[in-house]
Amino acid sequence: MRNQESEFIRKMDKAGVMPIFYHPDENVCLKLLETAYEGGIRVIELVNRGDRATLVFPALKRLAESLPGLSLGVGTIYHPWQAEEFIDMGAEFIVAPVMNAKLGDYCRKVDVPWVPGCGTVTEVFQATELGAELVKIYPANILGPDFVPAIHAVLPKVEIIPTGGVEPNLESIKPWFDAGVLCVGMGSQLMRKDWIANGEYSKISSSISSVVNWIQDIKANQ
Repeated sequence: MRNQESEFIRKMDKAGVMPIFYHPDENVCLKLLETAYEGGIRVIELVNRGDRATLVFPALKRLAESLPGLSLGVGTIYHPWQAEEFIDMGAEFIVAPVMNAKLGDYCRKVDVPWVPGCGTVTEVFQATELGAELVKIYPANILGPDFVPAIHAVLPKVEIIPTGGVEPNLESIKPWFDAGVLCVGMGSQLMRKDWIANGEYSKISSSISSVVNWIQDIKANQ
C-alpha cells in the first residue's frame, strides 16, 4: 500500500520513472526536458555534476513551469549549502547519492522532499528518522531487486527508487516493480550520449514512451 499522505509520493508513484541527466549546453538540456515531457515524463532530476549545472537550472525551471504537471528536482547533492542554492532557484526536491544527516536535517527544516542514496538497511532507517519518505538505493545494479523486500521486511512504510544500472527494457524494469519499488531512476541508458550528440531526440522520446508504457502496464496489473 502506498503512502497517501504525501503529494510528493503520489507524484513519484504516478510518474513511475524519473530521467536523470545533465549537459553543459543549456539548449541541449532544454531539448532533453521537452523531449522527456513529450514522452510522458512528469518528474525530472537535473544532475549537479558539471560546472554549468547552476547556470542551466534557471532556464530549465522556466521551461518546467510552462509544462503542466512537471516537477523538476536536482541530484548529486551532498551538502546543505548545495541544496540551498538550487532550492532558492526553485528545485522542488533534492536527491543525494549518499545518506548525509546534515543534508536531511536541512531539507526537513525547509520542507523540501529529500531522496538520500542508501546502500544498507541501517542507512535507510537513518533516512526515515530524518523524514525521508522515499530513498534511493544506489548503486542498484550491485544491490539488486532482492534488496527491496529485505528493506520492507523491517521498514515496510518506506518507498524506494533504484538508480544506477536500471535499463530501459522490460526485462530490467519489471523485477524492480515486482520487488516493490515506487518508481525507477534512469540516466544515460535512457538518454544515450550518442543519441544526444547526434541530435536523435526522436529515439530518446521513443525510448521514454516505451518505458512509461511498460511501467503503467506493470502497475495496472499489480
